[in-house]
Amino acid sequence: MSDSSTPSDADDPTLDALADVATRAVRAGGDYLEDAFRDGHVAGEYGNDDVKTDADRAAEARVLDVVRGAFPDHAVHGEESGRNGDHRYEWVVDPLDGTNNFASGLPAFATAAAVLRDGDPVVAAIHEPLPDSTYVARRGAGATVNGAPLSADSDVPLEHGTVSFVLGLPAVRDPDLTATAERIESAVDDRVKRVVSTWAPTVDWGLLARGGLEGIVCFHPDVYEQHAGELLAAESGVVSHGNGSDGLYVGATDEETATALHDVAAAVLD
Repeated sequence: MSDSSTPSDADDPTLDALADVATRAVRAGGDYLEDAFRDGHVAGEYGNDDVKTDADRAAEARVLDVVRGAFPDHAVHGEESGRNGDHRYEWVVDPLDGTNNFASGLPAFATAAAVLRDGDPVVAAIHEPLPDSTYVARRGAGATVNGAPLSADSDVPLEHGTVSFVLGLPAVRDPDLTATAERIESAVDDRVKRVVSTWAPTVDWGLLARGGLEGIVCFHPDVYEQHAGELLAAESGVVSHGNGSDGLYVGATDEETATALHDVAAAVLD
């Protein structure tokens, strides 16, 4: 299924046109990051709860160069540069998801972009440069990895499964939310084989979309990864409860697992 039946133009581009630009944009950012990571020199600012490197800013500049070259009137919301412009189409960009990993030499990071139309995500692209994996999702048209169709299938039962736990920066900076998150993570850990916190949510979203993880629990996640991740999950067949904007999102490869995980997390919040 494709959204290519109407001509593409800057005012009302097709999903295929948006996806093509999104793919080129995240690859531009990711290709730069791959070279910078292998070079091994990481300059930036290291805070108590976050890391900002020169690579974040350089990668975002490369992503936005591609976006603005194709759609100069579209609004952009970059993690580094903030919001710019006013348009029904808005590009939400995380140039380096997993900055702390990148800075520490851990090979788990990605570049992500989501395109919102009237506030709703319609296209997502995630490029994980080291394994050279590019995930693309179009609203209502499915998801792919390196051009191959994605399906979030897993026959691993929850008690034997691996689940990602994602804690957004707003929660990290709020002691009460942090304490609640710790209780949720502990409760989930009691039900599964392993809970992983990679600090690179879009890497986890890719694993979930291809069935490598059985589920994901997001607590007050950052919009820069969540828009792209939720769309990728939905278009790969992930069953979900809640959404990131409400503070709790739970996704899994089947309804039974999604419901069980959501019940565990919701019980902590009640």
